[in-house]
Amino acid sequence: MRRATGLGALLVAVVLVGLSLRGPVVAIAPLIPALSTDLDLPSWAAGLLTSLPLLCFAVVSPLVAVLARRLGVDGALFVGLVLLAFAAALRPWAGAGLLLLGTALVGVGITVGNVVVPVIVRRDAGRRAPMVMAVSTSAYGVGQGIASASVVPLASEIGWRGAATTLAVPVVLAVGAWLLRMRAKQGDALVVPAGAPRGGVSREGDAWWLAGFFGMQAMLFYSASTWLPSQLAEDAGLSETTAGTALSVFHLVGILGTLAVPACMRLLAGGRGAGITFGSLWCVFFAGLALAPALWPLWVILGGFTQGAGIGLGLTLIAIRPVDPDYGRDLSAMVQSAGYAVAAAGPVLLGAVHEATGSWAAVSWLCVGAGALMVVAAPRAGADRAIGAPARS
Repeated sequence: MRRATGLGALLVAVVLVGLSLRGPVVAIAPLIPALSTDLDLPSWAAGLLTSLPLLCFAVVSPLVAVLARRLGVDGALFVGLVLLAFAAALRPWAGAGLLLLGTALVGVGITVGNVVVPVIVRRDAGRRAPMVMAVSTSAYGVGQGIASASVVPLASEIGWRGAATTLAVPVVLAVGAWLLRMRAKQGDALVVPAGAPRGGVSREGDAWWLAGFFGMQAMLFYSASTWLPSQLAEDAGLSETTAGTALSVFHLVGILGTLAVPACMRLLAGGRGAGITFGSLWCVFFAGLALAPALWPLWVILGGFTQGAGIGLGLTLIAIRPVDPDYGRDLSAMVQSAGYAVAAAGPVLLGAVHEATGSWAAVSWLCVGAGALMVVAAPRAGADRAIGAPARS
């Protein structure tokens, strides 16, 4: 009974954290026209409001491991959430420069959560880690969906500043939930088991394969999120409104994909089979857009499921593959830093390819190639051997 109660408390806490880790990034985009006019913000600076957090994911992730060593992963997450709450609440009420600084701090706060949540789940959920990670990751999609849907109607009633400030509300709830959890738990020790190797994560080949898998998945997700409406409008003849709705469906179906990860891992022989399958589905999605854009509803649903399942699997592997939670802290930082560096570059490079070729087909086939790289990386990224464990003699 005590274990069930502890698991339930963990689920509540990670769901509240998950609800707060995407809204402050994605829901600022619908407010850009209003805030750009009000603050006389140039288009390049407005673009930083969505790209800065992604760059923080890549640059700050290694520093989160240092913070977690000093404060423990529970303490690091608490500090990250407090920073995120203050930055999200205060950034709308200053000028353009402080708005951008606040957005960078939003990215830093979210980065802390990105890195340490899988470590905490591995430590506290045990064998239930895949299930808890699926629920946690699905909360990302729910949170960004609620925030994106509510921010524009709120802006019409209370202005863009007030609407942007409401993005801090879920974070404040997460801060309270995590503070209660920290008080209920005694300590945050991450004890290194006797005989466990302490070699650098960068020396582990499987860590790099996992980083490659995660990076390709993240790049494909952010590229699709950035360019799918434009591609559907140009190749399938959709209106701007319909293309935007298609993107919303793409994100919403992703929630089902994240929840399906534990079942997929059971049915598809673990992380290896699931990774190969999800990489293959990415190939089908982009090939379908290139070859049969008229079937876009099918591709949007398939792609939505795939992106949710892919990120869910990536985070689950980060949680379950390290030899212990202490090693997992460094693995999570390394994989996410490398992965998000790739993700940050992807939409820009693909946009340049489209501008140079005038064709979305070229972009789609490059993405098919990235999906194929996921398939190649999956057997090592999803292997059964714990990363950091001694090699078998």
